[in-house]
Amino acid sequence: MLFPVCIIDDFLGPEASAALVDFALANEARFAPARVHTNDARNTIDQGFRDNVSFTGEFGPVIAPFHAALDAAYDRIAAEVGTSQFARQPSELHMAAHRDGQHLPRHIDTLTGRADGAVRDQRSVSLVYYCHRTPRAFSGGELVMYAMMGDARQVIEPRHDRLVAFPSFAPHEIARVAVPGNRFADARFALVSWLRRPEG
Repeated sequence: MLFPVCIIDDFLGPEASAALVDFALANEARFAPARVHTNDARNTIDQGFRDNVSFTGEFGPVIAPFHAALDAAYDRIAAEVGTSQFARQPSELHMAAHRDGQHLPRHIDTLTGRADGAVRDQRSVSLVYYCHRTPRAFSGGELVMYAMMGDARQVIEPRHDRLVAFPSFAPHEIARVAVPGNRFADARFALVSWLRRPEG
């Protein structure tokens, strides 16, 4: 059985979604190879697993509409994903850019190991918000959600101004992206964040 997924289209509206794309293009030089967190090491770069670049700096006022829209969507996310066990504030917000040939193999967003006797990760809900130039210049890059057991899967198109929320322990992957000419401006952009379980 597949895990529940919440999909919200037209999440920010034309002006705010276009502003995020403009922000990405203006900050191309600040995108760096994405880092992978594993049970054995944190902040490592493994291009064989996570093949994209990411912006993790300060977004400034351009991110305010995203936070406002997310605040208004929490009840819907909780209902459709099937859990209200999360703090209503996103963590680790970054923007990923996938260019020609880039992808992310099947994985989960939670860490299962322990450090000093404590669980090292408390991610509850994963959030992915898509934005890109229109008309879209890339193909592929779908979010593929898998059942924990069996072959069932759900393929979600990375449409501009779409938010997708799903349980962080749900297996998923990003299909390979094709960008003719491989221009950064034509990349598949996504804001990625997590809602964590409350402390205590």
